[in-house]
Amino acid sequence: MSPKSLNELEFKNETMPTAGQSLDDLPTFGSFAPPPQPGPFRFKLPAVMEGMWELFDSTRTNPPGQRLRVIFDQDHPLTIVQSKDGKYNGEPFMTRLSSEERGRGKGKEITASDVDYLLRAFQEKLKPANSKGYIDLLKKHAGKEFGADIRYSWRCDTKRNIRVEVKDPATGQRTEVKEVDNQAGCDNAFYQEDVPRGPDGLMPTELTCQCGALLRAFANLDNMRA
Repeated sequence: MSPKSLNELEFKNETMPTAGQSLDDLPTFGSFAPPPQPGPFRFKLPAVMEGMWELFDSTRTNPPGQRLRVIFDQDHPLTIVQSKDGKYNGEPFMTRLSSEERGRGKGKEITASDVDYLLRAFQEKLKPANSKGYIDLLKKHAGKEFGADIRYSWRCDTKRNIRVEVKDPATGQRTEVKEVDNQAGCDNAFYQEDVPRGPDGLMPTELTCQCGALLRAFANLDNMRA
């Protein structure tokens, strides 16, 4: 599916179970171009927030219902405005955030979505009632800045054939990456705190899963703040 403009979205007449809840009570958390190294950043929302929305039916929420995916792609990226030593300043950053809520905090007693945390970073106080409400609030903050940490994760996708690296037997250097037909991923997941840094002190942007799949890091936004 492709992201759509506001006028193209087909909203369902339903109210989310968390509508009107306070955003003040949210617990603190967030060709292949390697993502920026993990750490604190400041980002700017696109000045025009159109054509970057996707509606989907969530089966993981209680009760299930329509949710919103915000797609910061190459046409509507976030812009990095502050990074360590200015290394990534001015670069686009592409990611996705959704309004699909899940348990947060130690006991998972509060349900909130990634977009809820973004709205709280912009000093919003209440969760919207529905997907259109999320869009309206986000568009109000177009072009504004917020802080967040980049944090890596890796997942072996069960819906895709795995990709493996091929190495030169003599040098041990990678010669190509190829897809393996009829061999899907194993659903294994890796998180930044469980992965050691390399000799250069950097987090690896690729990992090899136990099943042999070459996994690329996904750069998550964590600890979103004003």
